[in-house]
Amino acid sequence: MERAFNSGARRKARGAASLRRLAAPVAAVLGCLQPGIDPVFLTLLTHATGVPLASHGWIVGATQGGSAVGALLVWLYGAHLPRRSGVAAAVLALVCALLTPLASGLAVVLALRAVFGLAMGAIYARAMAAFAARRPTGAYGVVLLSQLLCATLLSLVLPDVARRGGADLALLVLAVVPGLAALAMPFVERAPVCAPVERGATSRAGWAMALATFWFICATMMVWSLSGALAMAAGLGEGVIGKAVAVGSLAGAITALGVMRERRVVPMPVTAVLVGLALLAPLVMTRPGAALDFMLAIVLLNIGSTAIIIRCSGIATGLGLNTRFRVFVAATHSLGMSAGPALGSGAMWVWPGSGLLLAAGFAVVAGIAAVSVAHWRAPAR
Repeated sequence: MERAFNSGARRKARGAASLRRLAAPVAAVLGCLQPGIDPVFLTLLTHATGVPLASHGWIVGATQGGSAVGALLVWLYGAHLPRRSGVAAAVLALVCALLTPLASGLAVVLALRAVFGLAMGAIYARAMAAFAARRPTGAYGVVLLSQLLCATLLSLVLPDVARRGGADLALLVLAVVPGLAALAMPFVERAPVCAPVERGATSRAGWAMALATFWFICATMMVWSLSGALAMAAGLGEGVIGKAVAVGSLAGAITALGVMRERRVVPMPVTAVLVGLALLAPLVMTRPGAALDFMLAIVLLNIGSTAIIIRCSGIATGLGLNTRFRVFVAATHSLGMSAGPALGSGAMWVWPGSGLLLAAGFAVVAGIAAVSVAHWRAPAR
């Protein structure tokens, strides 16, 4: 009897340990899933609530801005937040998701999406910091790969749900995302993921690499958010754009698989330069009638952005010697996704002809410079 009891106790302990290991990556994937499904989500949102197509940019901005604020709150005050704050954030996001199909008017939609983004940004920063504690590069690779696969699956499933049950039902299905996060976060929070920072614990190289992560994500989002508009202006149809996005996502997933390893073959400054050229490819290769060139440019964009985000995030996390810095590295993702489109749009307003290329080029150069500083301060280990 005692042997059976001990065996059952060991099985329960192993099960609990497995849940704790899976909780952080699952919560991190759920926390950053929204950008991958935005094109489908925004279409469903217009059908369900009647918000105009022209307001989609504002909705994305509200969501990503809220996500950046949520990540920053965890970075600044994570050590003082209640133990169950992650669960509370997930429940708040769940409420916003359930209310979204019922929203009337753009102002209400913007408010709901801003709060939703804030909650999911906090979840992502906390969970990613916990997951990246041991093998940072592999952790970011796993999360990015899983996010791409989940976003692709949802993008295929949601339109079919909408055809069968309406856009309202499809939006309600998305409430599963924060619902699952609410189930995962209690296990994530058992680890001290927001311990107080030790002074001087993180080297300048770590901060430089975190800054590089921010700038490369900025450049990616500048180009990605307007690549469809560039293609339409060049006379390329929606079918070409859809195929380019699908092939690009597949290329990004394959890249994530290859970059998960902790070993680095090419020096990071060289990688940064090659990636910078890849990120700018859609701006110089999108021309009238050049469908294959556009598709190749989108593939290069996805390969480059996936590789550099995983590499920079992983190296920065590895160079940080405290948990709070790991939260900051995760926060740079939300900050870059919200700042990139805003900076790109601002540059286009000031310089209508060449503003996007100038802004994206500046972000790429800033990212390369930050990587070079980090490499000089902390040579490849």
